[in-house]
Amino acid sequence: MASSGAFRERLFGAWVELRENLGRSVLQALGVLLGVASVLGGFSISDSQRRRADQMFMKMGGLDKLNVLPRAAIRDGQPTALQQANLGLRDADAIGGEALKSEAIQGVSRQKNARSRVVSAFADQDRQVSGIGGDYIPANGYGIAQGRGFSNAEMETGAPVVVLGTEAANIFFPQGDALGQSLKIGDIPLTVIGTFEERVFRFREGQGNQFWWRNKIIAVPANLVQRRMNGDAYRRVDRVTFRIPDMNVMSGFALQLKNLVTANHRLQDDFRLDDVAARIRRRRSQGEVYDIIFMLSGVLALVGGGIVNVNIQMASLKERVREVGVKMAIGASGREIFKGFMTEALLLTALGGFAGLVLGIGFSWIITTSIGIPLHMTPASFVWAYGLAVVFGFLFALYPAWKASRLSPMEALRYE
Repeated sequence: MASSGAFRERLFGAWVELRENLGRSVLQALGVLLGVASVLGGFSISDSQRRRADQMFMKMGGLDKLNVLPRAAIRDGQPTALQQANLGLRDADAIGGEALKSEAIQGVSRQKNARSRVVSAFADQDRQVSGIGGDYIPANGYGIAQGRGFSNAEMETGAPVVVLGTEAANIFFPQGDALGQSLKIGDIPLTVIGTFEERVFRFREGQGNQFWWRNKIIAVPANLVQRRMNGDAYRRVDRVTFRIPDMNVMSGFALQLKNLVTANHRLQDDFRLDDVAARIRRRRSQGEVYDIIFMLSGVLALVGGGIVNVNIQMASLKERVREVGVKMAIGASGREIFKGFMTEALLLTALGGFAGLVLGIGFSWIITTSIGIPLHMTPASFVWAYGLAVVFGFLFALYPAWKASRLSPMEALRYE
C-alpha cells in the first residue's frame, strides 16, 4: 500500500510538472506523437490494402486452390517427335491427381475454352465459350441466380445446355427472359438452363468493376467443347484446379502431382503449377517489406524525438537543481529522484503515444478514404506503435533521470 501511495504521489507530481510547463511538455511529446502516428498509419494502410486484396481473392473462389495449366514445351528450334506426339493437359491428369489425395481434396474442376459464333434471336457475336466440369462453379466463386447448374449426367454426356453470365444474358436475351430459351453455338443448338449471379468487385470506390469479364461467361459442359466442338478424343483441357483447404497438405500434394503429370506427359515440361495460396504468401512477404519501412520511419521519428527530449530534460534539470536539492535535503534518496524523473518521462510518453494513436487513426482514415478502400486496423498495429513509443521513451529518459539522482544535495542547494 505504501509503494502504491508513493507511486500515486510521483504520478501526481509528474502531472503538475507537465501542466505547469505546458509548452516544454508539448515539444517533448511531439516526437512521440509523430512516431506513433507514423507506425500506426503505415501499418494500417498496408493492412487495409492486403485485406482488400484477400477479399478479392475470396470472391474469386478462395485461396485454397492449386491450378495446373498447359504451356508450350518447345522453346527454341523445331519440335522433336516426342514433343509432337505429346497430348498435353487432359482429363486423365485431373482424375489421376484426385486419386493421389482423395481424402484431402474437396473439389476438382476443369476448363476447356473455345471461340465460336454465338447466335440468338437478338444477337450474333463471336464469343469465348467456357467448357466447365467438376466443381468449377463454386471453385471460381460463381452463384446461380436463376434456374440451375449442370447435373452430373449433363457434364458426363456433354449435353447441349448452357448457363449464362449476366452480361451474356443481357446481350443475347435483352428482354430478361433467358431461362428456357435457345441459342446456337456454332452449329449446335443449346437450351439456357440457368444464369449466374452478377459478379461485382471494386478494389477502390469509383473504380470500374474488376469482375466485369466474368459476367461475360457462356458456360457449357466441358465434354461438349471437347467432343462436339473440337472433336478431341483425348479430352484436352486448358486448366485443372484442385481445392485443398489444408495448407499443410498442399506442398506435398503439389510435388506428387508434378511427378504424376510429368510421367503422364512423357517427361515433357509442358505444364505449370500455380499455387494460389503460395502466390498470396509471396505477395504478403513483399508487403512486409513496406511494414518494415513504415516501422523504421516511425523509429526514426521516435529517435529524433528522444534526442530532443534528452536535450530538453537536461536543460530543464538545470532549472530544477535547487528543487532536487531540497527534496534530497528533506530525506529523498537518489533512487526516489530517479523514479520521479522517470515517472515524468513515461507519463509524457504515455500521453504523447495516446495522442499519436488518435492522429494515426485519423491519418489512416484520410488516406484509405482518399484511395477508396475500407480502413482495416489490427490490434498488432496498435501494440507495435505504442510499444515502440514506450521502449524509446524509457531508454531516452534513463540518462537525465540518472543524472538528477547523482546530484549532491549540498551543491544542489548552493546552485544559483
